[in-house]
Amino acid sequence: MSFYQGASNSASFLTLQRCGGLASIGMALCYFTVALIFFAALSQPEQAEPLLRIQYIDQHQFLVATGYAIGYLLFGFLLAVMVIAIPQQLPQPRSALVQVSGLFGKVWVVLMMASGMIALTGLERVINLVNTDPDLAVTLFSVMGMMTHALGGGIELVGGLWILLFSLAGLLQQPQKAKLHWLGLLTGSFAILTVFHTLPYLKEAFGLSQLVWQLWFGVVLLRQSQQEITAE
Repeated sequence: MSFYQGASNSASFLTLQRCGGLASIGMALCYFTVALIFFAALSQPEQAEPLLRIQYIDQHQFLVATGYAIGYLLFGFLLAVMVIAIPQQLPQPRSALVQVSGLFGKVWVVLMMASGMIALTGLERVINLVNTDPDLAVTLFSVMGMMTHALGGGIELVGGLWILLFSLAGLLQQPQKAKLHWLGLLTGSFAILTVFHTLPYLKEAFGLSQLVWQLWFGVVLLRQSQQEITAE
């Protein structure tokens, strides 16, 4: 009985490890895809009047909604998988530092999901109003933008605390992966510093470093999973 239970636990761990690796890489791909949608496929000038921006979005509603769904909802789902998976890679997954980091990770999931639902429902309402009450549409568009920006990335404090605290735990428990965890500390620090939103280039620094961290972490998890399968 214990043999089968041990085999089942091992299989569950490998599955979780593989899912965490795929989720981490998937989060990086979400960044790439959203960047392509909003900075390449859509060429709307950022400084355009709100009503002109709404009309432009109306013409490209499906593409904009797809960008929101990928950038917030899909990213949030993959983040949830990663938040559950990565503590299990540490020798002491239930340490206080890991558990506190996990709490911030779960809060980040909620914020991303909430931002996506606000963006999608708000977008639909704004489009429906633009022809009948353009003033109200502009007001709602501004409120929607403020809420999604505040919850979904205007300040990256929550996500930064998750990455920084987990990376600190990783440094303490896995010195053999110090380079990966030092990158995590740097990434988390950039995110936390976005609280001082007047400082230039912090969000860009966080975005780029997080992209590298996610890809690196995903590859590490997938390689570990494959090595353990081969060893068995």
